[in-house]
Amino acid sequence: MLQQILYCHIPVKSLKHSIQWYSDVLKLSFVWHSEEELQAQLNLPSGQMLFLVETGVTTRATFMKKDEEQAIVAFQTKDIDQLHQHLLEHQVKVETITNDGLGNSFLDFYDPDGNKFNVQCDVDEASS
Repeated sequence: MLQQILYCHIPVKSLKHSIQWYSDVLKLSFVWHSEEELQAQLNLPSGQMLFLVETGVTTRATFMKKDEEQAIVAFQTKDIDQLHQHLLEHQVKVETITNDGLGNSFLDFYDPDGNKFNVQCDVDEASS
């Protein structure tokens, strides 16, 4: 049966620019890219892979629910305040941190192509 999500494809306008942004701003590890396939692989520290795919058209990894844009990909962090500050320092469009009332915190941010991402910081993660 299924065990985990292995990778996600993220549509981008410029592969070269996006590789630089995801590496520099999000600190993902660059693995390889193919000009022929117009895609690149970057990895999170935990090993999950993101494939950036140059689409040639404007498209985003989001969907609409009741007139509200929803992220398709969500990340996890141990320090959401530090991440929020880091994103602001890099002029990333980032929403304010919200809390679910149980101590879990969330934020949304956007890459330069307008792809929306969610980040969650669980109570257990924040305290460890």
